[in-house]
Amino acid sequence: MANFKDSPLFQIHDDYYTPKSAWSDISNIIKRKGHKNIFEAFMLNSNEQSKKYLEELDFNVLGNKNIDFLNEETYTTDIKNKNYDLIVSNPPFEKIKSFSKRNDSLKYKCIEKLIRNDKPFIIILNSTNIHSKWFQFLVKDIQQNIQFIYPTKKINYDKYEKGGINKIYTKSEYLKKINKKLKELTTEEKGIYNKSLNKNVASFNSIYVCYKVIENNMWI
Repeated sequence: MANFKDSPLFQIHDDYYTPKSAWSDISNIIKRKGHKNIFEAFMLNSNEQSKKYLEELDFNVLGNKNIDFLNEETYTTDIKNKNYDLIVSNPPFEKIKSFSKRNDSLKYKCIEKLIRNDKPFIIILNSTNIHSKWFQFLVKDIQQNIQFIYPTKKINYDKYEKGGINKIYTKSEYLKKINKKLKELTTEEKGIYNKSLNKNVASFNSIYVCYKVIENNMWI
């Protein structure tokens, strides 16, 4: 599987970002728990798309593309002493090659830091991760506080050109964006349409991992 992530810093391939729908689908769950102030922890060098979407969903969002959650100095200076209810984010999706090499992985380091931080969080992972040895090892002492939100459909991640500025639309997304039918396109629009993707290339089964947020597993 390709190595997707929500920050260009963590890239192995192209730039993929979490769509608004992924946050919208859990926004009511977060609000029912009384959480309003969110820290988006993994936006380093990104286009800050997730922060924008969470703010549109009526949350107060801390974090920006200059904060490195794994760097204690920048985290402490900018975030640690500020008031936030929980972390909502999408850590890097890189594959962890083996249990013995887990400490070499950014994904492992990010989740380990989240657990040590001991603040409530919701993160998105590839659903296969929760059955892995490295994940079970990470949560073995906190399993009573780990629950899952299971989406009933795949999450289609947004693809951008390198740098996270120009989105690469699928053909159907582009037509929807400009609100036109294929036969109505101008010459310039046809050129953009022909360069658009034929299908979503970053669509797969994801899962929300929750720490100290909900009491039982949920389906959405």
